[in-house]
Amino acid sequence: MKHRSLLRIIPAIIFLLSATLAASDVFLLELLTVPSGHPVHRWWQYLFLTAAWLSAAAVFNQMIRWILFDKILTRAIGGPVPGVLKALSSVLVYLLTITAIVGLIYQQSVTAFLAALGAGGIVLGFGLRDLFADVFTGLAINMDRSFVIGDWVQVNEGGAGMSVGKINEIGWRCTSLTTEEQTNVVIPNGLLGTEHIVNITRPMLSTRYEASVTVEFSVSPDRVKRVLMEALRSLDTVPGFDTEKPPVVLIHDTSELGIEYLLRYWILPWNPISPTSANDRVYGRVLAHLRAAGIGLAYPKTDIYTARTPARQFDSHRKEDLVELLAQTDVFKLLDAHSIASIVDAMERQHIPENQVLFHQGDKGKSLFVLIEGLLEIDVESDGHAECVGRIHPGQCLGEMSLLTGERRSATVRAASESIVYEVGKKSITLVMQQQPALAEALSNILAERQISTAMSLSELDPAQQKREIANFAQQLFTRMRDFLELYLSAPKAQ
Repeated sequence: MKHRSLLRIIPAIIFLLSATLAASDVFLLELLTVPSGHPVHRWWQYLFLTAAWLSAAAVFNQMIRWILFDKILTRAIGGPVPGVLKALSSVLVYLLTITAIVGLIYQQSVTAFLAALGAGGIVLGFGLRDLFADVFTGLAINMDRSFVIGDWVQVNEGGAGMSVGKINEIGWRCTSLTTEEQTNVVIPNGLLGTEHIVNITRPMLSTRYEASVTVEFSVSPDRVKRVLMEALRSLDTVPGFDTEKPPVVLIHDTSELGIEYLLRYWILPWNPISPTSANDRVYGRVLAHLRAAGIGLAYPKTDIYTARTPARQFDSHRKEDLVELLAQTDVFKLLDAHSIASIVDAMERQHIPENQVLFHQGDKGKSLFVLIEGLLEIDVESDGHAECVGRIHPGQCLGEMSLLTGERRSATVRAASESIVYEVGKKSITLVMQQQPALAEALSNILAERQISTAMSLSELDPAQQKREIANFAQQLFTRMRDFLELYLSAPKAQ
């Protein structure tokens, strides 16, 4: 930084020295015993006056860059000024300075000088026409401002393919881009003037992207669109997804595979999420919601059946599918298939319209809910203000503490979209625990570990302390479960 500041004052120092030496030529040359009228006097003037004019031009050029470009224009356009404009201003300053030197110092015809300069320019123009095409295209780009430094653009490079990157610099001959892979791509300005360019950043930062999935004809389009919409809406908490513009799910086409659905969503590209990462998030969430709803993607197949056609899709009305779904949850994964089947027989199916409350914070509860389709939001009320603290996705359970201990609901749960849930009541779980007494102890351990992990950071405790905390709380839960479910079980031994 110090070296750069020193270089900036060198032109001013040269100007002062040159002007002083040019003004003192008679005195200095007399000291050197050079007689008056000697040609040395004339060349002395030529040398130091030329140096004074050029150094003055350098100082003036620095002032233009600092005041006009770095201050005024940078604030006006809200970003750095392209280097080609700075270079053009420097050329004009030095061209005018050289013209003045020719006319004022050397006493030559300015018209002849400019004519010679123009003739030389014509010759150079024929020889360097591609170079000049790049230069003038760069000037047009800076004047038109279709894209500026900092914009993300997509450039079709003809046979070389396509480049997507952030503009770092617009120079005399070329424009520099930095891609997502952090590689530098240099594109001649002449190519930018002839190829198709997409400015992703303008006219607004938010940009719409699309994804598509194909599902079999056997699944109701309304149901598929509802599940896909829930998947897209669950992404509004991911940084970079634009929550002000709602996603859309459309039927795009049909084929021999099934129905193709088009998913449209809005993101703020590279602020902070890239389109590639956003696409990964969308497909990941879509596949998770489809899997939880028991809906598979279409694929090429040829089936020949000599018996009854097996079911390909999850059916929330089919007992076997519900047994498989409950077996994957933390609460019921310890049960055998027969016990889960008895719970499924006693479950009640409920349809929850969008924005309807499933239960309120503080309500008495003695049941658990399993979300089959839709999206539920968990709101916790504090000081009269409700705040969304989480979401329940398809395949997850909620309300297990109320089912097992009778604890009041700790939060308000409402449907963020049209949802389908199954309710598991106290009676069915009581019968299962009476048949499998060890289940109560196992469940109390699972719930204790989850509750303590939520309430405090177990990473702050050593393994022995973690084990004691979980065991003590599990014993308390076991006692509450036994009393609430009216079970005749002996308490587990404290560890």
